[in-house]
Amino acid sequence: MKNSANIFLGILGAATAGVIIGMLIAPEKGETLRGNLKGTASDLAKRLGDLIASGKDHYDEVRSTAMDEANDFKNELRAEANNAYKKAKASI
Repeated sequence: MKNSANIFLGILGAATAGVIIGMLIAPEKGETLRGNLKGTASDLAKRLGDLIASGKDHYDEVRSTAMDEANDFKNELRAEANNAYKKAKASI
């Protein structure tokens, strides 16, 4: 997961650099260029924020499912141990 995040951030950084270089090379007025850069940066920040929120939601969901499964397993194991104890005690 960490490797995928690094790859994504690298792609995002390269795309951002490409957009900025393209805007700097394009013949536009400084005010228009600054407005475009600000809009692009704002869009990228929003996308990144959405991606982080989505990742956090996914993490929370996976964590919750794992905890539920672990608790179910623990309860089953406890019940099996209790049954084995009762059988052993009855055979004595």
